[in-house]
Amino acid sequence: MALSFNGSTKVVTITTDTELDVKDLWSRWVDWFLTSDNSKYPLAMLQVGGDDIDPVAGTSIPVYIYLQNDWKVKPKEANHTLAVTNGILLTSDSSTPYTPTSGSYNVVIRDQQPVQAITVATGGGGGSLTTEEHNQLMKTLTTGKFIGLK
Repeated sequence: MALSFNGSTKVVTITTDTELDVKDLWSRWVDWFLTSDNSKYPLAMLQVGGDDIDPVAGTSIPVYIYLQNDWKVKPKEANHTLAVTNGILLTSDSSTPYTPTSGSYNVVIRDQQPVQAITVATGGGGGSLTTEEHNQLMKTLTTGKFIGLK
Protein backbone atom coordinates (compact mmCIF):
# COMPACT_ATOMS: atom_id res chain seq x y z
CA MET A 1 0.00 0.00 0.00
CA ALA A 2 1.49 3.33 -1.05
CA LEU A 3 1.09 5.98 1.65
CA SER A 4 2.60 9.41 2.05
CA PHE A 5 2.82 11.07 5.49
CA ASN A 6 2.96 14.85 5.94
CA GLY A 7 3.58 15.86 9.55
CA SER A 8 3.10 19.57 8.86
CA THR A 9 -0.40 19.16 7.45
CA LYS A 10 -1.22 16.04 9.52
CA VAL A 11 -2.41 14.17 6.44
CA VAL A 12 -1.77 10.59 5.36
CA THR A 13 -2.30 10.39 1.60
CA ILE A 14 -3.12 7.17 -0.19
CA THR A 15 -1.14 7.68 -3.38
CA THR A 16 -2.02 4.74 -5.64
CA ASP A 17 -4.33 2.21 -4.00
CA THR A 18 -8.08 1.83 -3.73
CA GLU A 19 -7.77 -0.20 -0.52
CA LEU A 20 -6.74 0.95 2.94
CA ASP A 21 -5.53 -1.85 5.19
CA VAL A 22 -5.91 -0.42 8.70
CA LYS A 23 -3.18 -2.63 10.22
CA ASP A 24 -0.81 -1.67 7.42
CA LEU A 25 -1.64 2.02 7.95
CA TRP A 26 -0.49 1.64 11.57
CA SER A 27 2.72 -0.17 10.57
CA ARG A 28 3.65 2.35 7.86
CA TRP A 29 3.02 5.24 10.27
CA VAL A 30 5.29 3.65 12.91
CA ASP A 31 8.01 3.22 10.25
CA TRP A 32 7.59 6.86 9.19
CA PHE A 33 7.52 8.16 12.77
CA LEU A 34 10.81 6.41 13.61
CA THR A 35 12.55 7.77 10.49
CA SER A 36 14.65 10.95 10.50
CA ASP A 37 13.13 13.58 12.81
CA ASN A 38 9.45 12.72 12.17
CA SER A 39 8.92 12.15 15.89
CA LYS A 40 8.79 15.94 16.26
CA TYR A 41 5.23 15.84 14.89
CA PRO A 42 2.21 15.10 17.10
CA LEU A 43 1.29 11.43 17.37
CA ALA A 44 -1.04 10.46 14.56
CA MET A 45 -2.54 7.25 15.88
CA LEU A 46 -3.42 5.09 18.83
CA GLN A 47 -3.98 1.36 18.42
CA VAL A 48 -6.37 -0.70 20.51
CA GLY A 49 -7.11 -4.41 20.10
CA GLY A 50 -5.46 -7.02 17.97
CA ASP A 51 -4.85 -9.23 20.99
CA ASP A 52 -5.41 -12.97 20.67
CA ILE A 53 -8.46 -14.44 22.34
CA ASP A 54 -7.63 -18.02 21.39
CA PRO A 55 -4.56 -18.45 19.16
CA VAL A 56 -5.45 -22.08 18.45
CA ALA A 57 -8.91 -21.12 17.19
CA GLY A 58 -7.53 -18.06 15.41
CA THR A 59 -9.77 -15.58 17.24
CA SER A 60 -8.60 -12.13 18.18
CA ILE A 61 -9.99 -8.76 19.20
CA PRO A 62 -10.48 -6.54 16.12
CA VAL A 63 -7.91 -3.77 15.64
CA TYR A 64 -9.15 -0.23 16.23
CA ILE A 65 -6.96 2.65 15.05
CA TYR A 66 -7.83 6.08 16.42
CA LEU A 67 -6.45 9.05 14.50
CA GLN A 68 -5.39 11.72 16.98
CA ASN A 69 -4.26 15.35 16.98
CA ASP A 70 -6.32 16.26 13.89
CA TRP A 71 -4.58 13.74 11.60
CA LYS A 72 -6.70 12.63 8.61
CA VAL A 73 -6.47 10.13 5.76
CA LYS A 74 -6.78 11.46 2.22
CA PRO A 75 -7.92 9.08 -0.55
CA LYS A 76 -6.01 9.00 -3.83
CA GLU A 77 -6.80 11.62 -6.45
CA ALA A 78 -9.20 9.66 -8.67
CA ASN A 79 -12.81 8.54 -8.91
CA HIS A 80 -12.96 5.25 -7.00
CA THR A 81 -14.33 3.23 -4.12
CA LEU A 82 -11.95 3.06 -1.17
CA ALA A 83 -12.24 -0.29 0.61
CA VAL A 84 -11.16 0.02 4.27
CA THR A 85 -10.14 -3.44 5.50
CA ASN A 86 -8.43 -5.34 8.30
CA GLY A 87 -9.54 -3.13 11.17
CA ILE A 88 -11.64 -0.18 12.18
CA LEU A 89 -10.48 3.41 11.58
CA LEU A 90 -11.87 6.07 13.94
CA THR A 91 -10.85 9.43 15.36
CA SER A 92 -10.36 10.39 18.98
CA ASP A 93 -12.88 13.25 18.59
CA SER A 94 -15.60 11.27 16.71
CA SER A 95 -15.10 13.24 13.49
CA THR A 96 -14.59 11.62 10.10
CA PRO A 97 -11.11 10.10 9.70
CA TYR A 98 -10.99 11.24 6.06
CA THR A 99 -10.27 14.51 4.32
CA PRO A 100 -11.48 15.25 0.78
CA THR A 101 -9.29 14.90 -2.28
CA SER A 102 -7.79 18.09 -3.70
CA GLY A 103 -9.48 17.57 -7.06
CA SER A 104 -13.17 17.15 -7.82
CA TYR A 105 -13.23 13.38 -7.54
CA ASN A 106 -16.03 11.10 -6.43
CA VAL A 107 -14.73 8.78 -3.72
CA VAL A 108 -16.99 6.28 -2.00
CA ILE A 109 -15.58 4.90 1.25
CA ARG A 110 -16.64 1.36 2.06
CA ASP A 111 -15.73 0.20 5.56
CA GLN A 112 -15.39 -3.56 5.72
CA GLN A 113 -15.34 -3.79 9.49
CA PRO A 114 -14.52 -7.12 11.04
CA VAL A 115 -17.37 -8.60 13.02
CA GLN A 116 -16.51 -11.41 15.39
CA ALA A 117 -18.80 -13.22 17.73
CA ILE A 118 -17.68 -15.29 20.68
CA THR A 119 -20.01 -18.13 21.54
CA VAL A 120 -20.34 -20.00 24.78
CA ALA A 121 -21.54 -23.61 24.79
CA THR A 122 -24.12 -24.02 27.55
CA GLY A 123 -24.87 -27.68 27.00
CA GLY A 124 -28.55 -26.94 26.65
CA GLY A 125 -30.70 -27.08 23.59
CA GLY A 126 -31.77 -24.03 21.73
CA GLY A 127 -34.06 -22.93 19.03
CA SER A 128 -33.13 -21.40 15.76
CA LEU A 129 -34.06 -18.06 14.29
CA THR A 130 -36.50 -17.71 11.45
CA THR A 131 -35.16 -16.05 8.30
CA GLU A 132 -36.96 -12.82 9.25
CA GLU A 133 -35.52 -12.88 12.79
CA HIS A 134 -32.04 -13.58 11.39
CA ASN A 135 -32.32 -10.65 8.96
CA GLN A 136 -33.52 -8.31 11.74
CA LEU A 137 -30.67 -9.42 14.00
CA MET A 138 -28.08 -8.89 11.24
CA LYS A 139 -29.48 -5.43 10.54
CA THR A 140 -29.20 -4.59 14.25
CA LEU A 141 -25.60 -5.79 14.35
CA THR A 142 -24.54 -3.89 11.23
CA THR A 143 -26.34 -0.62 11.95
CA GLY A 144 -25.90 -0.55 15.72
CA LYS A 145 -29.60 0.30 16.07
CA PHE A 146 -31.79 -2.15 17.95
CA ILE A 147 -34.71 -3.05 15.76
CA GLY A 148 -36.20 -5.79 17.94
CA LEU A 149 -37.39 -9.23 17.15
CA LYS A 150 -41.04 -10.15 16.74
